[in-house]
Amino acid sequence: MQRWKRYTLIGVVAGAVVVGLGAVALPAVSSNVRSSEPDAEEVEAVVANVNAASGSCGVERWSVKTGTDADAGKITLQSTTPTTIAALDALTAPSSLPSNSRVTPTETTVYQLAATLTKYKLEADSDYHLVLADGVGHTMISEIPDPTCVGNSSPLRTSIQKSRTEFNAKYTPTGSFHTVNVPVTVTGVGFFDFLHGQTGVAPNGIELHAVLDIQFT
Repeated sequence: MQRWKRYTLIGVVAGAVVVGLGAVALPAVSSNVRSSEPDAEEVEAVVANVNAASGSCGVERWSVKTGTDADAGKITLQSTTPTTIAALDALTAPSSLPSNSRVTPTETTVYQLAATLTKYKLEADSDYHLVLADGVGHTMISEIPDPTCVGNSSPLRTSIQKSRTEFNAKYTPTGSFHTVNVPVTVTGVGFFDFLHGQTGVAPNGIELHAVLDIQFT
């Protein structure tokens, strides 16, 4: 069986917005599969941005991912909540995900966890896709957006820039996954993503997005 997945590609050309719609046949993917396919997650809509690392920025729940949504002021930036991947993996996923508002309290909480960075990659939306593991079978994704794709009004922008600089000082992500085995301490905002076969995805779609700080320990 095949399913048809429709996606939107938005391009900006000479000040005009160009929208193209297409239907692409994709193999059926279980929502709970932790895919090993390196490009499995590259099915989300993107918008052209020549200044971004990959030439594009994201669209799906993008305001929530980057702190430009109306609920961004509710994020507890003055405090962090220590946690584990297992604890975050055990959270109940919401029945639906709003496009431009947050699922409280998870998406208004800044979490900090110690884990092992196992893979990283530059995504089509210019995010750094980091796969974190705890050594006993739990994994999750954390994402560092490209600051170019983050609006100036975002209270997260300075910290996103900081974490991006921290990562760039150690690694140079490309469009293919790089495998590593490095202890890290990651601080970031809780975020529920749609399940679409992403490499390293938690069963409930929980991520740290955006990453506000990453320390290599």
